[in-house]
Amino acid sequence: MRASILTGVLLLFSVVGVPSAQADDLFPPSWRGQEGTTFAVWEFLTGEEYSSPDVIFNPYGDALAHVWPGSGDGYQPTWGGREGVWPLSGVIKIGIDNRPEPLPYKDIWVQITWTSEEPGGHPLVQEFLTGVRAELVNQITLEPTGEQPPAGEYWIHSTYAIHLEPNPSYEIVRIHGKVLVDEVVVDTICAPEPGSMALLAIGGLITTRRRWCTGR
Repeated sequence: MRASILTGVLLLFSVVGVPSAQADDLFPPSWRGQEGTTFAVWEFLTGEEYSSPDVIFNPYGDALAHVWPGSGDGYQPTWGGREGVWPLSGVIKIGIDNRPEPLPYKDIWVQITWTSEEPGGHPLVQEFLTGVRAELVNQITLEPTGEQPPAGEYWIHSTYAIHLEPNPSYEIVRIHGKVLVDEVVVDTICAPEPGSMALLAIGGLITTRRRWCTGR
C-alpha cells in the first residue's frame, strides 16, 4: 500500500480507540468525526472475499466488504508495486451499518485507489439498494504501476460522493468496472441532527414571519 498517513484520523479518533493505519486517504470529507458519521478503510491485505475493514469507526454497528472478482480473475498479493489488489471484472459490495433514526439525508464519501484492467476501464460507483449513482468529485494520478499494457500505466485516486434522501439505516456501496482495486475508504454522515432540525424549523418560521411582516 502507498504509505500516505490517514490525514487527521489519528488525532480525531485516538480518544475513541480507532487503531492507526496507513492508507490513500487523500481527500477526507470535511465532516469526518462529527456526530452521525462513520469511517472505514479496506486495504485488502488478505485474499478473503469477505473482509472487515482494516480501520473502522462506527458507533452504529459494523461494515463488511464482499468481493466477486469475476470470471478468470483472482486476488493478487502484490501487483503494480502495491500489496493486496483485486482485479475487478466483477463487483465489490460494501455494506455499512448506520444511524437508524429517520433523518432527511445521508452523504457517502468514497475514495478508491485503482488502475485500469483494460483500456478505458474506470470504476462505476453507486449505492446498491437505491440505485443512486456516485458523482466523481476529485481524481488525481499517483505513481506508475510498472506493468505492461493493456494494464493501466498509473495508479489513480478517485473520490466520489453519493447523496441519499432520506437516510437509510444501512447502505451498500457497489463498485464495479474493468479495474484493479488496491484500496477503498468510505465515510458516511446522517444529517442534520434532531437538534439542528429543530433550529432549522425555528429559523424557517422566523424567516417566514419576517417576510410576511415586510411584504417580501
